[in-house]
Amino acid sequence: MGGGPEIPHKHVRTEDRSTTISASANSKEYTVLVTGMGAYPDGLGGHYSASDNTSHLITQHLPSHIPASHPLNPTNLPIRILNPTSGPNSAVKTEYAYIRSYTKTLHAESQKTNNLDAIVHLGMADGWEWYTVEERAFKEGMSSTWWGESAKEGYYMVLDDAGETVLDIKGEDEGMWKGSPMGLVTGVDVEKVVGDAKRAVNAEDEEKLKIQIIPHFEAGNYGCGFIYYESLATCLKRKLDTKVVFCHVPGWRDEMRLKRGADVVCAIIGAICDQIPKGNDWYPVPPPLPSFPHRLA
Repeated sequence: MGGGPEIPHKHVRTEDRSTTISASANSKEYTVLVTGMGAYPDGLGGHYSASDNTSHLITQHLPSHIPASHPLNPTNLPIRILNPTSGPNSAVKTEYAYIRSYTKTLHAESQKTNNLDAIVHLGMADGWEWYTVEERAFKEGMSSTWWGESAKEGYYMVLDDAGETVLDIKGEDEGMWKGSPMGLVTGVDVEKVVGDAKRAVNAEDEEKLKIQIIPHFEAGNYGCGFIYYESLATCLKRKLDTKVVFCHVPGWRDEMRLKRGADVVCAIIGAICDQIPKGNDWYPVPPPLPSFPHRLA
């Protein structure tokens, strides 16, 4: 049954709440930072608290390391997991202004000081029965019909947990990405991450809950898509090699499936790291262009 990754040495839960992330620059390990989201309105007059948000709850079940010998780690190096949002009152606030300000602090100012191999942002999609790896995110000013009425007037116009939209961001952070591409895509091969992670997590134990992981076109027009774009855009602007990925997790809150969700996140982390150059024996293959919902003439 789901119990989170079974680490063969002392299992330490991470509750790093520091603003400044101190990661290992050791070329003999990977360093991955994970975030989970907090409270937000459900759009139907109700409200999810941080303790309802499974993206936050799953971070509380993540280990501090995944050993190189672990089935969910296909690399030949240990993976260190930094987990700054797992503690009480530490989840990412679902507020546009906060997300923009907070995301900047997660990334190094330049590649010279960059110690993060990857960042995995988690968000909840209550009602979904699968996990996703999102291919891309769009910036403010984007509109679409595939998210229904909420996205027609523009992305990030749905009221956040502070009752504000992206247009309420003022000061130095206002219009921060003017001139940046409307859409940004992750730097990993999403199809391969999904396939590798799904095989790994479902091969562990026949008694464990079988998991569905799928690639998904984009992270959405609310807080999830917003933090994904902010993180991708920050890496682009600062010329960082950090791989940024966003994953949606189901809204299952029972303990067994939360621990199984931690298995999934660790499998995704392992699959991401397997695509990142580390050591002298790694020969990178460029990821393919992401799939689009239609072909161009």
